[in-house]
Amino acid sequence: MGPTRKRARIGNDDECREGKVAGALSAPDPDLEPFVELPFRGEHKKAVSAVSFAPINTTRVLCATSSADGSARIWDIDEVVNGGAKNTLESESPVQLQPKSVLYGHNGKGINDVAWSSSGEYAATASDDRTGRIWDVEKSTALIELKGHKNFVFTCRFNPRSSLIATGSFDETVKLWDVRTGDCVSTIVAHSNPVTAVDFNTDGTCIASGSYDGLVRIWDTATGECFKTVHAELNPPVASLKFSPNGRFLMAGTLDSKIRLYDVFHNQSSTDGSQPRGGKCAKTYQGGHKATRFCSFNAFLTANPDRKCVVTGSEDGKICLYDLQKRNIVQVLEGHTEPVLALDAHHSIELIASGGIKEDRWVKFWMPSNLVDRDNN
Repeated sequence: MGPTRKRARIGNDDECREGKVAGALSAPDPDLEPFVELPFRGEHKKAVSAVSFAPINTTRVLCATSSADGSARIWDIDEVVNGGAKNTLESESPVQLQPKSVLYGHNGKGINDVAWSSSGEYAATASDDRTGRIWDVEKSTALIELKGHKNFVFTCRFNPRSSLIATGSFDETVKLWDVRTGDCVSTIVAHSNPVTAVDFNTDGTCIASGSYDGLVRIWDTATGECFKTVHAELNPPVASLKFSPNGRFLMAGTLDSKIRLYDVFHNQSSTDGSQPRGGKCAKTYQGGHKATRFCSFNAFLTANPDRKCVVTGSEDGKICLYDLQKRNIVQVLEGHTEPVLALDAHHSIELIASGGIKEDRWVKFWMPSNLVDRDNN
């Protein structure tokens, strides 16, 4: 899975002017139980590139993963999560999960990303074979091949209505595809370096794209026009993007070990009379994770109103939880032995999924300790 391993040279940039960085580890909240690793895990044959929980409206807790081994896998963890996972802290040998389904295709080439449709019936994958695919999750069958990129397809997302899929590629373009037909309906010449991340806002009217060129761009879905460009000082390569649940903010992870939260619909004033280029950087998160070589995912953890966090993997094998508002480190999770690039947080449950690379090919799950052994509480 060559693209995921691409190394980029970066320099240090200044803090966001709109908020001082707070990266110190805070004292644990006595009213909140810490996250612990659950006593079960999934496995791939090679590096785990992405993890993604099924949408909130699905009836079961499902997690999709993709890997350099050329497969995407669906894990049904509903019983163990909702039934309570007993004796986690004492367990020395985690139970190895069997996937609910395995999606094989892409000619054996590595899969870089996986995304769910809004109904949870379908999944999309992005691969080194220069294509995307749409899958029937229940039947484990490929329905449509998205063919047209000229280089590795690195990222994919459905729009909120699941009528379109956006893909980003190392050919420096973003393409929009009709989900029903698989036709490419738009090609956006988006960046001057590989596209590493795409995401739709909550109503699907905008697409965000990020790239190794250090730019985040916001596009009008209907016209393909760029109406906003965001970048940090010295343009560190962009590794990941995710719109906040309310659609106002955009979280951007960059290869300078920082995560920035942009108010992308806020127009910064210009000093030369030109049109405003970007949104206001509201917050910066740093000090608890390392990201200088690999593109890793970040997530919003907002299921518990008393513990709203930004969660990210790290190249030192850890997972860092930052307080969303205060920006301090809430907790650091240890359990992987290699860099953690694949990460997601569930929309309605305090549940985190993570995946390792190299020799650590495990898919792991994390919950607050008081939810783990509920039968004993």
